[in-house]
Amino acid sequence: MGKQGSPRSPRPDVVDVKDYQTRNSECLPGSDPILGRRLSGGDNNWKSKVALLHDLKHEYGKLGSCKAVYVGKRHLWFRKHVKSIVFMFALMGSLFLLDSFLVSLFDSINLQNSSSSRTSSDLKGGRTAYANEEEPPVQMYGRLQNLAYSALAEKELKQEPSNFWEEPWKASLWKPCADRKESKKLGQPDKNNGYIMVSANGGLNQQRVAICNAVALASLLNATLVLPRFLYSNVWKDPSQFGDIYQEEYFVNVMKDEVNIIKELPSHLKSLDIEAIGSLITDADIVKEAKPIDYLTKVLPLLLQNGVVHLLGFGNRLGFDPLPARLQKLRCKCNFHALKFVPKIQEAGSLLIRRIRKYDAAQRMLDKQLVGDFLPGSPSKKHDSERGPSKYLALHLRFEVDMIAYSLCDFGGGEKEKRELQAYRESHFPLLIERLKHSKYEFLQLFNSLDR
Repeated sequence: MGKQGSPRSPRPDVVDVKDYQTRNSECLPGSDPILGRRLSGGDNNWKSKVALLHDLKHEYGKLGSCKAVYVGKRHLWFRKHVKSIVFMFALMGSLFLLDSFLVSLFDSINLQNSSSSRTSSDLKGGRTAYANEEEPPVQMYGRLQNLAYSALAEKELKQEPSNFWEEPWKASLWKPCADRKESKKLGQPDKNNGYIMVSANGGLNQQRVAICNAVALASLLNATLVLPRFLYSNVWKDPSQFGDIYQEEYFVNVMKDEVNIIKELPSHLKSLDIEAIGSLITDADIVKEAKPIDYLTKVLPLLLQNGVVHLLGFGNRLGFDPLPARLQKLRCKCNFHALKFVPKIQEAGSLLIRRIRKYDAAQRMLDKQLVGDFLPGSPSKKHDSERGPSKYLALHLRFEVDMIAYSLCDFGGGEKEKRELQAYRESHFPLLIERLKHSKYEFLQLFNSLDR
């Protein structure tokens, strides 16, 4: 090796690194010419990143400026409304203090009153050592319990008055609302609008109510009433008609000054087909306990058109309120004065009264009206004492086969009675039998055992 600076070893020239790399890349076999372009593209990517960073700094500066503006507005609003906020908090604080003051004041007053009342009660009872203690509520309950026990004991030891079952004397002051001698006669109307026929259903009570309602309705519609008839019932199987139960002539004569009553329709109307001409009125056409206006709007036009109407059923088809006073008095007059039983029924009723009522009982105004000349006498006290003490008797006016069968109760009649009632249920109450098929007989047996 030669020394430096000698002609044998000339010093090589300085070569640019970039130029060297370029040439080296171009001379190397199998080298990618695009690699150089990639390296040169790195400068552009770097520049884009720098520009993006600059934009972010610019946006952050804008955001900071907006935030400063918002904070400034908030401080401005707070300075503007600070007086109102302070006033509101001051008002709420003053109200709270006032409420606390009033509560403490009332508590102190109640405490003074309770302490003074306890002190006075303790002084009266000789218990000054416990003046500040309240009496336990258990002692109060015990006192009430003792009072209840004493009241029950006094009631048990006190004998029942002997006149407990006697009728109050005030009942004798009652006066009939439609006394025949005191009531004002209404008189029959000058014009007759037609004839009213009534076929009443139900039992004796329903039929009697239907008669009284028919009298009031005939007066309301200015019509002539045909003597009511009774529909045959499969329950009672009683073919009795009006004349079999009530005195017809007496009924007509009592009501003749208010309502015209005849026994049959005139001959020229008997041949009419009532249903065909539209004069048949059933319970489906008139509501239960109907008002007078219902008959004036539905029945009166048919009466004026055809001259006759037939009310079929007529069960509770005239209400009590609102009803003119004159019609109500007329209905009461029919019930308590015009309807008088035939002598045969009066005699049977008199016998029942003598057997049920005590002999020394006072006779009532209704007795004369019900039994007439068969009014029972008043035997002597001696005869009453010979009979011994009377027994209490209750009369069930609805103890009939339909009620007994429907109630499903056992009244002690044996197997024969059970078979008869079961046959009656199957004939008259098929729906009840259908329900019994799906029910449990254990409950029925338990109910019958309790009923005994």
